[in-house]
Amino acid sequence: MSGLFDGAVAFLDRRQLTSVWMPLTAFLAALVTVAASGTGWGRTLTWWNGLAGETRILLVLGAVLVTVLAGQLLAVARPGLVRWYEGHWPDSPPLRPLRKALRARHLAAQSVRRAADADLFLGYPRTAQRTLPTRLGNVLRAAEEHGDRYGMDATTVWPRLYTVLPDPFLASFAQAAAAMETAVMISFLGGAFAVVGGTLAVLILPGAGAVCCVWGGALVAILGYRGAVRAARPYAQLIRSAFDVHRFLLLEAMRLRLPESPAQERAQWEQLGKLWYRGAPDYDRIPALRYPASSAPSPEPARLVTSGDPVPVKALPVATAPVRTGRAFPVRSSLAGVVVLAGVGAAVTAPALGPDGEIRATRDLPAFHVLVPADLEGEGAGRLSGRYTVTPVAKGGAPSDLGPPLGAALTGRVATTVPVGAVRVQRGQVVSLRTAKGMFGGLLALDVPDKDTLVVAVPAADLDALSRGLDAGPVRLVLPVG
Repeated sequence: MSGLFDGAVAFLDRRQLTSVWMPLTAFLAALVTVAASGTGWGRTLTWWNGLAGETRILLVLGAVLVTVLAGQLLAVARPGLVRWYEGHWPDSPPLRPLRKALRARHLAAQSVRRAADADLFLGYPRTAQRTLPTRLGNVLRAAEEHGDRYGMDATTVWPRLYTVLPDPFLASFAQAAAAMETAVMISFLGGAFAVVGGTLAVLILPGAGAVCCVWGGALVAILGYRGAVRAARPYAQLIRSAFDVHRFLLLEAMRLRLPESPAQERAQWEQLGKLWYRGAPDYDRIPALRYPASSAPSPEPARLVTSGDPVPVKALPVATAPVRTGRAFPVRSSLAGVVVLAGVGAAVTAPALGPDGEIRATRDLPAFHVLVPADLEGEGAGRLSGRYTVTPVAKGGAPSDLGPPLGAALTGRVATTVPVGAVRVQRGQVVSLRTAKGMFGGLLALDVPDKDTLVVAVPAADLDALSRGLDAGPVRLVLPVG
C-alpha cells in the first residue's frame, strides 16, 4: 500500500501535491465521513471487514486513481479558478449587480485612505477604472501595474521575463505562488463541500448534522479566501521585484542593447510590446528597439518634415485622427484621394534623378522626410521638392526612391506601421482603418513594405488613439469608394 501511495506522489510535482491533491483528498475524506456517519460507523466497518482482501485493494486503488485524476483536472482548472477569485467574471446579467456592488465597496475603501498609505499602494490599482470586485484581484492587479512605470505591458512581458529569472528567485516565487493557490483551492473546496456535503447531509443525517456541514464548509471557504489574500501580498511583491531587479535580463537574453535613460527604456519596452503583440513596431520608432549596433551609424528616427528648415527633425510628433463612424469613408475624402492619385501618378513613376544624374543630397536625409530645395543640389533638383524619401539617403547620395509630392498634407503627421493586408494600396492614397476602437480615416499611405504591412502618415494628435485601436484586436483596411 505504501508503494502505491509513493507512486501516486511521484506522479505529482510538489506544488501540485500541496496546492491541489492534499486539499482534494481532505474534501473527499470529508464526504466519506458524512456518508459513513449517515449509514452508521458500525455498519460501515462491518461491510468493510466483510470484503475480500483483493476487493479492498481494488477499492483503494480506484480511490487513489480517482483522486489523482480529479487532481489533474483541478490543476488544469487552477489558473481559471484563480482568475475567478480575482474577479474576472463573465459579463452576464446575474453577475452585473454583484460586480457593481463589490467594486463600489472597494472604491469607497480607496477614497478613505491617504495616497501615501502603503495598503493603498500595495492593495489597489492606480485608477478607479481598473478596480476589480475582489480584494485578491486588486492586490494582484496593483502588482501587474508596477511594470507600467517602465513602459511595460505586464501581461505581455511577464511570460517572457519568467523564462530568464534566476533559479533562487524562481524557488521563492514558486513557494509564494503555491501558498496562494493552496488557499484558493481550500476556499473553493470548502464552498463545494458546503453545497455537496450539505446536500448529502440533508438526505442521510439529522438536521443538526446538515447545518454543521453547510456552515462548516462556508467557514472554510471564507477562511481560505482570506488566507489567499494574505498569501497574495508576498507573491505580488515578488512580481514587483522581478520587474525592478531582473527586467534587463530579458533584454540581455534577446541580445538587445540596454537603455541609457528612463526615456529610452520606456520607448524600448513600448516598441517591444508592439512587436510581440502586433507583430511590428512603429515604422518610425524601430531604432528604439536598440538592436545590437553595427559598424555603420544608425539612421535618425524617421519623421515627416514639411518646412524648409534643414534642422534635425527628431522633435516633430506623430499621430492619427479618428473620423465619424457609420460609413466606410467620407465622400469628400474619397474624391480627394482620387484626385491625389490622378495628379501624382506621373510623379510617382518619374525618375528621381535629374537628366544627367547629378542630383545629390546635401545632408543625411532620414526616411519619410519631405524634400525642400536646401536638401538637394544638382540640375533639376527643384522639381523634387515636396516629395518624400521612402528610404534614408546618405549625404552625397542620390535619392532613388521617392514618394509622390504630398506637400502640406503631411504637416503635423508622423509615419507609423500598421499590420494589415495592403496589396491594393498605392503611395499617396487616402485610406481608413476600422479597429475595435472605431474608424480612423484620412490616413495617407506612404509605403507598402510587403503585402501584410502598410506605412501611413498619421496626425500627431491621434497617434495614441490609433495605437490603442491596433492593440484592441483585428484591423480592417477600408479603401475610398469610387
